[in-house]
Formats: sequence, structure tokens, C-alpha cells
Amino acid sequence: MIEKKQGRRHINGLDALRTLAITLITLFHIFPNIFMGGYMGVCLFLVLTGFLLAYGSACDHMSENFSVIRYFWKRLKRLYPPLILVIFITVGVYHFLLPGALEDVGKEICSILFGFNNWWQLSVSSDYFARIINASPFTHMWFLGVELEFVVLWPILFGLCILLKRFGIHLLCLLGIISAGAMTVMSLQGVEISRLYYGTDTRLFACLFGGAMGLWFAKSNDNKVLFAWNDILFVILLIPVSIATFLLRGQYPLVYEGAMLVLTLIFCTMLFIVADNSQSSSWLENPVFKWIGGHSYEIFLWQYPILVLFQRKGWHTLAYGPALEIVLILILSALLKAMTDFVVKFKLPFAGEDLKRRLSRYAFVSVTLFSFVVMYFGARDVLASDFDPNHPPGYKMKLELERKQAELEKAQAEREARLAQEAEKKRTAQEKLAATLRGAGITMIGDSIMLGSSSAISEIMPDAHIDAMVSRDVCGGADAAQQLQQTGKLNDIVVIALGTNGPLLEHEPYASGMQKLLEVLGTQKQIYWVTVYCVYSEWMDMNNRYLAELAQTRSNFHLIDWYPLALNNPDWLYSDGTHPNMEGAEQYAKLIHDTLAQSLSAQGHLDF
Repeated sequence: MIEKKQGRRHINGLDALRTLAITLITLFHIFPNIFMGGYMGVCLFLVLTGFLLAYGSACDHMSENFSVIRYFWKRLKRLYPPLILVIFITVGVYHFLLPGALEDVGKEICSILFGFNNWWQLSVSSDYFARIINASPFTHMWFLGVELEFVVLWPILFGLCILLKRFGIHLLCLLGIISAGAMTVMSLQGVEISRLYYGTDTRLFACLFGGAMGLWFAKSNDNKVLFAWNDILFVILLIPVSIATFLLRGQYPLVYEGAMLVLTLIFCTMLFIVADNSQSSSWLENPVFKWIGGHSYEIFLWQYPILVLFQRKGWHTLAYGPALEIVLILILSALLKAMTDFVVKFKLPFAGEDLKRRLSRYAFVSVTLFSFVVMYFGARDVLASDFDPNHPPGYKMKLELERKQAELEKAQAEREARLAQEAEKKRTAQEKLAATLRGAGITMIGDSIMLGSSSAISEIMPDAHIDAMVSRDVCGGADAAQQLQQTGKLNDIVVIALGTNGPLLEHEPYASGMQKLLEVLGTQKQIYWVTVYCVYSEWMDMNNRYLAELAQTRSNFHLIDWYPLALNNPDWLYSDGTHPNMEGAEQYAKLIHDTLAQSLSAQGHLDF
């Protein structure tokens, strides 16, 4: 490591590997139910990060040109200008297209800029694979947190490698094995998946293995090892990568008990093949791979801002929605690259003095100036954010739901007292009709959607027993139903509003929770299930299909179809696009009341 070597060598095929990584990630973000293992592209990016940092540092050191200040300045110039542009342009655009959607974004942006977004997301219980209603346009920035943390850590590791000389590579490999082992052990101990996926300690093994390869490659003048087998082996290695891309869900424990490590080692082998100093990797050098690889960072930065915008505006449901997302990401990535060069290097694109190029330059400058105007509104919204560290994301909505919870508990106590007084009055069919329409004999179990509408429901159906809670999934619903049954409060008519906070089948423990809930409700009670509307989740359509199947196969199972009403009336919802606002709550309550009245009348339960 201390011997003087020649300068850095050009490595054919690195852009092809970047292209592979960003393609896997993009497909996963846009089509998560098809390319469910595309998130593994992050592992390849981490391997490349470790490799390039180590290789560049080693070459600079061997030429007596390494400087910690220069090292950090180079990383800052590459990472931060496009990042800052994307963040503030995104907040500015959302200011106009989705007012109020990013009102609590200040703390999140601080975590991104200071390089600990992965830990911040853990602190607010963010789930990268859930794609649920509180998805942020910056959710994918957890990766940048791990990357920046390794960038800061690398000079220390590199110093140790210099001191240890030829054993430095062994040190990086050992630390990588410890990191991968920590992921496996923690997974076997039942640590939640988000902790394993976001944790720097459990993800650095990819960077460390890549760093070991970078040091080895910098030391060796002749890396020819595989010779003619390079092309064949590279193609063979794409087979397990492809299989994992289509089959390996991020929620599977197998991922963290060895599969991610195996895929990372495969990516290391692919990098070794590309870095091999033969001509076999030259076929990977083509204009398409060069362009995508050269813009991979910009493509990554724009993904979630575009995807979340399309989801919240409902544009992703259009037939051409995904294709438009991809095209827009690529265009904005090219523009971002040019804007970064303009801001950092004062370099204008479209060199030349012919009319076409001059007009192109004028158009680019106009777009850039417009972007800065948009960034002004973004910066203003960020500065106006709630920076109180004690206030988690959605704090204002949480306060409102807590107020609703208190109102609900008070209303329930009053209802119980009133029902006790009126129990003797329900004698005639007319009295039974009036009582049922007031909610007597009806139990409602739901999540924050029902909780937010509880006041409106209590106004129209004051005698209904409502048990609603924030973040309740079907497992919590099963427990609530069992408790209500034990206390004699599970009536013959049960209204369920669950499915926003998790799937109802396929994945554990949700599938077991659903079966438990159905067993508690039995076949004698009339079950009315409110269809799910949470467009930012990956399970909305799956849950609604499952509910429709239950309505077809169970005579006591009926649907209250909230989905089409919410879809066609976005002005009934808060800025998160899921929770009903005041008007939406009134319509939600009316839908439940009218559906029950119509259904029970048709079944002969009520005599109009």
C-alpha cells in the first residue's frame, strides 16, 4: 500500500454496473409487485461506493497526493449540489400541486443533509417496503444516509489499512463479515426488518467488501485472472440476480439470513470481472450504459419525488402512468446534471453558436431560473416547518385524532347510559327500525380512517359502539373483536374498517390475524366491511379483491364500498390522500348508514 504506482486506470464496464443497479431499483419502485427484489440494486451501489472510494484513495496515496480535505471536498461537490436542488425543487413543486403535504418536512430534510436519514426513518417507524399512506417523497434517501456515513468513516478505515499494510484488505473483509453476521444474528433473534434494512451496522458489509476489492485492484498492475471466462461468468451471474429480482420480497426473513449477503457477493464477483484488466468487459462500454450510468445518481434522486407525486395525484393509475414516470425521471435527471454543472462549474450545455444551440441554451437558462423560483417556495416551506424534535411526522393529524379519540370515549360513555335508559322502549317494529338506524345493536371496529370519522358517525348513528384506533391493522382488529366479545359488546351487526395499515392475506402475521378475526365474528353475525382506499400502499387492490371474494363466498359478509367514492372525490380527503376531512367524514358516515339501511331492509331485518 505504500509503494508508488502509476495513476488510476480506466475501468471498462463500471457504468454498465451502475446501469444494472439503477435499473433494478427503478423497476422495484415503479412495479413493486412484479420486480419485488429490485431493491437489491442498492447492494450493488454500496459495493461500487466502497470500491471507488478505496481505489481512488489508494491511488492518490501511492502517488503521494492523498488529502483528507481534498477527499471530503470532492465528495461534497459530487453529492450535495444535485441533492439540494432536488430537495428544494420537490418541496416547491409540492407547494403548488399538493399544498400541505410536506408541512412537517423540515426535520426529515435535516436528517438527509446531515447524513443520518436511515436512522431518522427508524425513529419514526418508517417501513421502506410498506409503501403506506405516509410515504414521503424522500423515503429513498435512507440509502444516502448509509452512503454518507461510510464516506465519513472511510478516511479512518483507510488510515488503519495504511498502518496494517498488506493486512488492510483482511481488516476490511473481517469487518464486512462482522457486519453481515450481525444482520443474520439480529434477524434470527426476531429484530424487525426495518432495523436490519436501514441500519448502517447491518448494511456496511457491501461497502467494506467493495473497499477490499478497491485496495486489491489498486495494488495490482495485472488483474487478469478469469481470461476468456469473463463474459460467460458475467452472464451466468445475471441468472440468480434475475431470479431474486422477481421472487425475493424484502419482507422475507430469508433476505436477512443470508440471501442479501449472497447477492452482494455475486455483485462483488461481477465487479471483479469488470475490473479484470482484459478486453472482455469492453462490450459493456456503449453509449446507453454510459449515459444511464453517468446519470445514475440523478435518476435515483428523482425517483420518489416523481412516484409519490403521481400516486397522490392519481396519475399512476393511467394506462401510460408508469411509462410517463420513467420518461419524466430521465428528462429531469439530464436537466439536473446540466444544472449542477452550471451551478458548480459555470458550464453551459449546448456548446456552439448556431441558432439551434443558442436557443437551447436560452431555454436551459430559463428553466434553471424558473427552478430557482420554485426552490424559493420550497425553502420557505422548509423554514416554516415544525422542527421540534418531540413532534413526529404527522404530529398535527395525531393531535386531531387524539382529540377525536377523547370525543369518542366521551360519546361512548353517554351512549351506554342512554341505551340503558331506552332498553325498555324497543318493543314495536317501528321502534326496532328507529333503534337500528340509530346504531343500536351495531358494533364498529376500525383504524384511524374510522376514528377520524367517528364524530360524524356518532351524529347519524349515536347508539353504535365504535372501537377505533390509530395504526390498527387486522391483527389488532382481531384482538379488539375478541375483547368486545368477552365483554358482551360484540353485537349481531359488525362494521369493520381495516386494511389500510397492512395486507389482509398472504403475509404473516396479517393472514393469521384475518383468519382469527373471521373466526371470532363467526357465521351468525352480519359483517359489513368498508373497502380500502389508501393509494400509497401496495396492498390496497389486493385487499379489496379479497374482500370482494369474501362477499361472494360468505352469506353473512357484505361490502360498504368507500373505495370508488374516495377515488372520485379527492377533495373529501386530507393532503395525505387517505384520511377523510370534515366533508369526507360526513360522506363516510352517510355511506355506512345508507348501506346498512338498504342491506338490512333487503334481508328482511327491518320492516319499512
